[in-house]
Formats: sequence, C-alpha cells, structure tokens
Amino acid sequence: MEFAGLTLDAFQEEACGFVEDGDSLVVSAPTGTGKTLIAEFAIDFYACQNRRSVYTAPIKALSNQKYMDFCRMFGNDRVGILTGDVSINPHALIQVMTTEVFRNMALSDPESISDVGLLILDEVHFMNDPERGTVWEESIIFAPPHIRFLALSATIPNTREFADWIHSIHDHPVKTIEHHQRAVPLYHYAFLGGNKVHPYDKLEEYVRNEFYRTGHNPRGRSGRKGPKRKPPPHHLDLVRLMNSRDQLPCLFFVFSRKKCELKAKDAAFRLKLLPPSDRKPVDDIIDRYLKRSEIAGMESIRLLQDVMRRGVAFHHAGMLPPAKRAVEEAFGQNLIRVLYATETFAVGINYPARTVAFSDLVKYDGVSERYLNAKEYFQMAGRAGRRGIDKMGRAIALIDPWRDDIREIMRFTEKDDIPITSRFQLSYNTVLNLLNSHDRNEIGVILEKSFDSFLKKKAGTRINVWASFNNRVNTLRRLGHLEGDRLKAKGKFTSRIYTRELVTAELFFGKRWKQWNPVDMACMGAAVIYEGKRAYRFVRPRRRDRFFRLVETINDSKYIMRNLNIQGLNNIIPSVETWMAGGRFKDVMEHSNLDEGDIIRIFRQTIDLFEQVIRATEDPELEDKVEEVLRMMDRGAVAVDFE
Repeated sequence: MEFAGLTLDAFQEEACGFVEDGDSLVVSAPTGTGKTLIAEFAIDFYACQNRRSVYTAPIKALSNQKYMDFCRMFGNDRVGILTGDVSINPHALIQVMTTEVFRNMALSDPESISDVGLLILDEVHFMNDPERGTVWEESIIFAPPHIRFLALSATIPNTREFADWIHSIHDHPVKTIEHHQRAVPLYHYAFLGGNKVHPYDKLEEYVRNEFYRTGHNPRGRSGRKGPKRKPPPHHLDLVRLMNSRDQLPCLFFVFSRKKCELKAKDAAFRLKLLPPSDRKPVDDIIDRYLKRSEIAGMESIRLLQDVMRRGVAFHHAGMLPPAKRAVEEAFGQNLIRVLYATETFAVGINYPARTVAFSDLVKYDGVSERYLNAKEYFQMAGRAGRRGIDKMGRAIALIDPWRDDIREIMRFTEKDDIPITSRFQLSYNTVLNLLNSHDRNEIGVILEKSFDSFLKKKAGTRINVWASFNNRVNTLRRLGHLEGDRLKAKGKFTSRIYTRELVTAELFFGKRWKQWNPVDMACMGAAVIYEGKRAYRFVRPRRRDRFFRLVETINDSKYIMRNLNIQGLNNIIPSVETWMAGGRFKDVMEHSNLDEGDIIRIFRQTIDLFEQVIRATEDPELEDKVEEVLRMMDRGAVAVDFE
C-alpha cells in the first residue's frame, strides 16, 4: 500500500485499514517510525468525505509546525490553526489546535465541533503531565460520540488498557497498534572525556576500573592513594570527537536556555563546522526570517545570526517565533551541524539528527533537580537516526563519575516502561459547564468516566467521585457564581473563561474594571498571565503611581489579593506601559531580563485572555473597552508569527 508517494510499513498499513473501517485507534511506536504518516492518511481519508479533522498537540511549537506542514500538503485554504494566541482560518476542513482549545470547545460549545469526524491526539502520553494531563482526559470524555480518535505516542506500555478506557466511554471499536522496531537502530553511550564513548552495558565496569581502584569513590570520598580527580567532560570535546567520526549533525540537549546560547557561542567561535558552500543558503534563511525591522537589532538575533553562519544554532521557548523557524529550517536542510536545544525541541517536532547528545541527565523540574525519567530520556534520545539516511542513531550523554549515579542512569536509559496514568483534576470551569448542561445524576456518570475511575474500578478500589466536585461547588457558591446548582450571571461569565477563571472573573465581572483605563486593563490582564520564575529580574520603575492606584482598586477582595500575583503586577507594569504607549519591542525588553519569547508569550496570552472576556461578557461597555485594549496590544512584534 502506498500513500503520499511512500510505501507503507506493515504496521502503518494495518493502522490505515482501521481508519478506513471507521474505528478509533491507539498507536504506540518508536520515534521516527512514521506515526505522522498514519495521521496524514487519516486526515486525507476524512477530507475526501468532506469531514473535518482536528489535530491536537501538547505545545504551540508543535502546533505551529504541523500547521505549516499541513498547509504544504493539503493547501492553505483547507487548513486552519487555533492555539489560544493564534487564530487562522478557524472553520477549515483540517484544523490544528492545542489540546486545551479542543477541550474548551468540547465542554462548553459542542456544536462548534459537531461536524468533526476525527480527533488526532499527538503525544498522548502527555496525559501523565501533573498540571496539564486533565486536558487530555477531558478532551476524550467530552468529545461528541460520533468522533473517532487517533492517539499517537512513542511508547505506551499499557496501550490496550488505555484503548479499553476510550471504548468504555464511547462504545465503539478502539484498535491498538504496537510497533517496537525502530526504523533506524538506536545505541546509547556515555562520554566521560577523552577520545571515546562507552556503551552503558560496559560503563559500570569501566568506571570501577578507572575511578574506584585504590579505594577511590568517585561520588565524594577517596582513599589516600586514589587517583587525582579529573575534570568533568566538556561539550566541545564531544563535538570534536563526533565531527572527527562523521557523526554530525548533532542535536545537543541542554536543560537551560542561557546555557544553550552560551554553548552555541562557544562551539561556533572555537570550532570550524560549516563548509563555505553552505554559507549562502544560511544567509538566505537569515535574510528571510531575521532581517525584519521588528527584531533585526535585538542582541539575541545578532547572536543567532553569528552562530548560524558558523554552522551552530540554539533553540528554546524564550526565542521569538521567526528565530525558531529560521533555526528549524536551517537544521532541516542540514545547514546546522550542532543545535543546542532545550527539551521542548523533542516534543513531536520532526527534525531528527544523526546523533543526539545530552549535556547532562539531570534537570530542574520547577521544584527540584532530578534525573530524567525514562519517557523524557527516550523522547529526546529517539531523535537520533534519520530514516533513509543513517544506518544507526547514537544517543551520547556527558557523565561525570564524580557526581552521577551510574546505576540510576543505566536504569532509566534501558527502556521506556512508564505507562499512561490519570492526572484528572476538576477545574472550576468544568464544574460550571457540567452544572449548566447536566443534572446531578448525569454529572455522576460523567465523573466516573475519568481514566482514574476506570483504573480504580479495574483494581476493585472504592471510588468517591463527588468530594472534589462538591468542594468546588461550595467555593463557587461562596464567590457568587452559583445559587444552589444554578449558574448566576457571574457563573455564566466564568463558564466561558479558561485562563485562571476565578481571579479573571473577580477582576472583570461586575464594575471593578470601570475604574481602569485601557493601560490599567492591560496591566491587570498581564498580571493574571504572568508566572514568576526564580531567574527573572526586573528594573524597578521610578514611579509606582499606577501600581499603588491599581492595588487600591482590588484590596477590598481577599480572593484577588491572595490569588493575583501582586509582585508580578508591579514587575510587569513598565513593560506593558511601554508597549501600550506605542514603544518599540527593544524598549520593552529593557525593563527585565525576560527572553523575547517570554514577553511575546505574556502579551499574546494576555490578548487571548481579553478575547475570552469579550466572548464571556454581556456588557457592551466592557466589550468596547477590551476591544480598545486589543487594538493597542496586538501590533508589531507581538503580531508577527506566520508569513
């Protein structure tokens, strides 16, 4: 069987047969084996019947890439994208969206997806995410019964169990495909310095012989006659080694944005990696993406241009969209020999490399530093080996025997054995929408449809589906959203808000906002969005009149004062004021050390929040004021995304 000029593998052909039969399908197959081809076949199959397909992805970077891929494949007029901060051709036959957007439509506006025949859930193992996993469950639970699912993941140890759960909800056939053979064999190595790498099955013996002898313990204690402590391995030594062995291009994962840039600069100016013949195509890409007036003078853009011209690049979530696209295009054309990237580059973005390297196997997860888990490791390592080009892929990690736990590393690099689990947590928005559309008996049935309930029933564990629901109902009653189980006007407003719904309602429902001008409104909206991080630094404004005035308008609400980031409001005001006054983006950047992409993201998500407010409100005066805010915010660099 052939599709798109390619001969399908046996597992792809079997999967496409299930699609043609009208079944739902869960596909578990290693990275690089062609799961996306199954999705493309399914989209084409449904499009030929004039039935809409929705492709959902866990991150906007993947959504953006798939939008552009599908435009090239199916034509711009047939493809749209909805990501919360981007909306293009929203009624297209083929729709790309973040999983959050689909869940919101399924829950509160099912009519808007009544003509959708297929829902593709890419990277469905993101259901395991502690903060966002609920979105995947609710997308499946609240999807209309006529929709068929195509769930894709690199490895799902409990594929059949997951499929049985979907079947238990929607009562139609849900088939499974489990393919374990990689298209390009993958081998795993450790680099401890020197001029060679070590396979993991021989690593412990090597470390014992080289570091443990004469009573030496590499993890902190040494005998009198132990060997002199060696410096940790260096990324440039590994790049030199890979280059000498024709193992480039390399995708080099670094768990820090700043270190990505520093290592890229280090490699670019200390190594010669780009042949003269590749300089013109690199310059062409730079001219197309990085010479725009809105961004050309930025320091990070100048650095990116410099390193790209030397065959090196960096890629992380703090970059501007045109900068990320420039890197992705150059890497896809084999013009980047070493790309230093954070973990987000591994999530579905289809840019494999001959070799994947890790600067470390420890990352900070927002709470503490820890080793990668098996799924995280294989998500990244799986990018090694290009189908039809490389005979093998290599994943090489820099390991310091003086610090690292070799046995722990050997454990999580052996295989991906982490099953899909449930992270189901009711949001206030979900509770309001359930009460608005269902009685208590129906709600009980819906709550028992969660994957958590399914697993507990299977294990014979007692289920209490009402505790969390009733706690949220009590809070909603106390804050004036409900009278009994009936939605009041405030509750109806909040049922249409998906971004920090309770604090947003406290700010923008009622009359509080009447005290604010459009700049005040924008500052309050940005404060709702802003999430402080320990590395963020801000220039303290010389005058804080606006901050004190805004705090005075909200300090009568204990809920707002507890749940709005008051310090974040103080921090973000100068950036918002500069932008709303028509300032240049480079001027906005002078108020903090946030990356350009972070500022863009805050502004775009603030715009999305206000668009939610417009859809939620029935007050024409509020709608007019918010429209003015949007006109002032949505311009220049903030509006730059797609050609």
